[in-house]
Amino acid sequence: MICECNISTCERHGPNKQIRHGSWDAPGTYIGPYVFAHTNKTEIKESLDLFWRMGVPADRINLGIGFYGRSYTLEDANCNKPGCPHSAPGVAGSCTGEGGILSFAEIESYIKRFNLEKVYDKEAGVKYLAWGSNNQWVSYDDEETLQDKVDFAKEQG
Repeated sequence: MICECNISTCERHGPNKQIRHGSWDAPGTYIGPYVFAHTNKTEIKESLDLFWRMGVPADRINLGIGFYGRSYTLEDANCNKPGCPHSAPGVAGSCTGEGGILSFAEIESYIKRFNLEKVYDKEAGVKYLAWGSNNQWVSYDDEETLQDKVDFAKEQG
């Protein structure tokens, strides 16, 4: 019997589509070098369906939510939606200092500094942005998408 299970809602993929999305997804891997939301609600639902099929009650599941974004350098600035190819991790943020990860504060500062338009992917339950001459792209959660995930979790039972 499961007493409690903690599931991360972020980092759903990796080189073998089993660990997480990231800049390490490259040609020759299952997922490939494409940008996707790292907190995709559709993929969260698919993961939870495995527990439901095994009879695990919803009140035994804790969903962890990441409060940061996965960033990439796009191959082509004109292809800037989920599924477009990336060539490298995103440029490191001034706070996080690591390519491919931006804190929520860094994302908000880019939105303000570059007057960026947020795109809300309602099916995936995430937002994403593309900007700059160096073809940056990030998917992330904010108050609206986090509330969407909370509502989704409540609907599960």
